[in-house]
Amino acid sequence: MFPMSETRLHLYAAVPAEEAFTLDVCARGFPILSCGPLAAVFGHPLTCDDEVHAAVWHDHIVGLIFETCSSIVPFRMGITLASETELRATLSLNVKELSQQLARFQGRVEMGLRVRLAAAAADEPLRLPFGLDRVRALAPEQEDRVERLARSSHGRIFEGCYLISRQSVADFWRALDGIRRLAPELPLLGSGPWAAYSFCDVPLRCSVGPQRAVMQSR
Repeated sequence: MFPMSETRLHLYAAVPAEEAFTLDVCARGFPILSCGPLAAVFGHPLTCDDEVHAAVWHDHIVGLIFETCSSIVPFRMGITLASETELRATLSLNVKELSQQLARFQGRVEMGLRVRLAAAAADEPLRLPFGLDRVRALAPEQEDRVERLARSSHGRIFEGCYLISRQSVADFWRALDGIRRLAPELPLLGSGPWAAYSFCDVPLRCSVGPQRAVMQSR
């Protein structure tokens, strides 16, 4: 256990209020504050200077919440408030937007895909992985997919994040196996299921000014 600060409050996640008190984190001393249809899980910030350890701890707590609740809005690491009074005011300011996010994420998870693409001549169009349509079919709406091409020292990397049903996780892995069979020469890595880090887009309004309400994408 890392030492905690007693002066400020660190936010982990928003969850449906009716599910909040079933969380295992409650038994571990993490308090819950309800505001209408939602509740916030919070604690005291870590006082260690190691940002990697702090991030691992934050992600661990969010993961425990994600395992229990049907929907979760994960706050990014570093969102802190001065008191429970300020936390209650912040939840009240954002209850509509956070409730909409919880409704969108109900019964859904984020899955990730990284593929190192084959090298192509400068005049050739870039070819996306064969079989990608099977992955996209699990998240057919454009707003449920985040895809990009990145460059590395080894060439171009295709990265995708997909918001899919919890019941479709096995289908996602089967779709990745299909890509491997169609293009066995392409290094491929899948990840998840995660809380929907890449699909949170609520600017958290606070009395001290706007903050981003979400943890950065994986």
